[in-house]
Amino acid sequence: MSPNRVVLALLLTGLILLPGPAYAIGIERLDGPDRDRSSAGYVATPIDASNDSLLADRYGGHLSFRTGDLTHPYVAADYRAPNETRRVLERAIRNGTATTSSQAVYADLQQLQRNETFVTISHDAYYDYSISTAADTTTVRTTPVDNATIARAVRDELVVAYGQLPPAQQATFDKIRNATEAPDQYEYRPWSDEPVPDEPLVERDGTHYAVEVVSHTDDLNFPDGLFLGIIASAVGLVSLLASGGVWLYGRWRD
Repeated sequence: MSPNRVVLALLLTGLILLPGPAYAIGIERLDGPDRDRSSAGYVATPIDASNDSLLADRYGGHLSFRTGDLTHPYVAADYRAPNETRRVLERAIRNGTATTSSQAVYADLQQLQRNETFVTISHDAYYDYSISTAADTTTVRTTPVDNATIARAVRDELVVAYGQLPPAQQATFDKIRNATEAPDQYEYRPWSDEPVPDEPLVERDGTHYAVEVVSHTDDLNFPDGLFLGIIASAVGLVSLLASGGVWLYGRWRD
């Protein structure tokens, strides 16, 4: 083969292979919209839902508002008088009752009552609470709750029957449970279009499963063929350099 044909062959090879990573990205886009896995790995493990202490210890926090959270800016932004509301709640927890004449605090307490079952200061004790008003005074009353009370609330608010889940959540739950039980797997990382059940406890065929996150994996979500594309690009670069070398060598000989 003449030197000119060698140069041309190397040049064309280099130009074709150099954009290798772009080919990988383009091929992935042809497959449809991005479909990445969640960074969270889930398991679904059977638990004894009749054990009040277990449910209270593991899920009491799901149903409770910790007063100290009102000191965090991202929480305080949702309330009208976060600091005063926190002080009123903590007085009520310590003394059993507390009063305030602030309409802003009253609005905050109503918001809490709509969204939170219990209140707590440090998650080692939970309190039921009630709000009443008389004239311009709002009274907050708190009562310590035992494990049985918390467990009843957990069963009422945090347990969902498998048959009540939407089909997409059922499918995701099945994959999580199957991965948890498989000997060669432990967790399942759902795809971005696979919804996880909203409730942390799923009851199926009389067995209660705790669906929870056990790991986090940081993926860069590179296309599957990117590594091969990089290799092709490297080969293309070498081909271009080689074509230049052959061309210069031919000119030198001439």
